[in-house]
Amino acid sequence: MLTSLASQDSAPDSSSEFDYLLDKVAAHTFATEPFRHLLIEDFLSPEHLSQVITSPQICLPLAPDTATLLDSLQRGGYAVEPFPGCTTDVPLYLRYLETGEWPNGNGVVEGVGLTLRLKTFTDPFLARLLTFLNSPRFHSAMAQKFGVERPTRVETAVQKYLTGYEISPHPDIRSKCLTYLLNINTALEADSLDIHTHLLRFNKQKEFIYSFWENNPEFDRCWVPWRWCTSVVTTSANNSVILFPAGDRSLHAVKLKYDHLPLQRTQIYGNLWYTDVPFAAGYPMTYKQFDFQPPA
Repeated sequence: MLTSLASQDSAPDSSSEFDYLLDKVAAHTFATEPFRHLLIEDFLSPEHLSQVITSPQICLPLAPDTATLLDSLQRGGYAVEPFPGCTTDVPLYLRYLETGEWPNGNGVVEGVGLTLRLKTFTDPFLARLLTFLNSPRFHSAMAQKFGVERPTRVETAVQKYLTGYEISPHPDIRSKCLTYLLNINTALEADSLDIHTHLLRFNKQKEFIYSFWENNPEFDRCWVPWRWCTSVVTTSANNSVILFPAGDRSLHAVKLKYDHLPLQRTQIYGNLWYTDVPFAAGYPMTYKQFDFQPPA
């Protein structure tokens, strides 16, 4: 069976087999550091997690090299996805891997990665799960939990991220409402690898940026250097999901330098996007406009 999933609320709901996920979102208590978020461990039931991480579309055969891995991913229903911190130029990416010479991210990032998104589903269970996560019911559960009042749409996908992928600390652009990330890695050692999302706060010298973003909504938020921030939470446990709003304080980041042949960083990646604003909601800025020390 070949199934293509549209990331839109018009997709039909799956059966009630996933209703317990709605209950987990509703019942879980918010954490407040370094900003308001939900971090729910053991999100999928043990049976459902096993079905996900043993799926042939998630657990790929060991590849001898990256070119073979990419061919396996393509045959498995994945396609290269335009994504922040990544390139869509596969030959260029393979050249970076071969030479070890990564592009300089203008002082913010140190590399560039490759993101693969599952586009065609041959596993009926995965298709049902993603249909549910893109359904109005799950959309509504997240919106209600976070008190979202403006109109939004939901977008959920399965993604694999290869080495080099990096997004420096940032709180998301103003057209994004909420992000959620569910770890579905296929091996226990993934928990201890440095491949996970960091939640951060600004160091004392850069806390003035919070106030700027809060008081100047006409300017969009930007990526900033890692050295300006301190990591407070790392979402490393498999089958844990983190949900957080895109706000002026929701700094998060990831940096991948790992061997992606035995396993790939794999997530169910989702967002709520505001539908009452254009995609670019504010004037762009760069970290260089904050690269100073304000007077005491």
